[in-house]
Amino acid sequence: MDYLTGFWISIYGETAKHIKLDHIHIWEDMSGKQGPLISPAMFREFMTPNYKRIVAFAKDHDIPVVSVDTDGNMDIMMTVLSEAGINYVLPFEVQAGCDVVAIKKQYPHIGLYGGIDKRTVAVGTAAIDAELLRVDPLLHGSGYIPGLDHLVPPDVSLDNFRYFVERLREKLYRPSP
Repeated sequence: MDYLTGFWISIYGETAKHIKLDHIHIWEDMSGKQGPLISPAMFREFMTPNYKRIVAFAKDHDIPVVSVDTDGNMDIMMTVLSEAGINYVLPFEVQAGCDVVAIKKQYPHIGLYGGIDKRTVAVGTAAIDAELLRVDPLLHGSGYIPGLDHLVPPDVSLDNFRYFVERLREKLYRPSP
């Protein structure tokens, strides 16, 4: 982790000399369906120091977003990610037990992306409507970008995907309550 952190910071540093960066993304996939692959204590010992180095670099270079993509159920890791300075997390897989509405209530200071069950888009319009209703409380607040909880599955029809996109667009562009 120390080597990779130094390696990536050197790349970010060279890049930041030429363009304004607005986002550093860490793709670590440290969780599975049953939870994180390492304990919060191990994360704090081995990963937090390096995450803090990346966050410090971001602050020194006025990079506002440091995000982590971690698959699976990472609910119990939100605290350690927050402690490390991570301010944006994705994708919140529903099939692994993640609930973006509950997580946003507990961690309002962290931006969230995803959390819409990708499997519902394959089922049909009623399932899509029900899933969008579930995340509706987040759609007009701050700190949430709606999106599927992972890649679009191959069993999603074009018609269902179009319906999903149109319904989400309607919900996002309706007047706020």
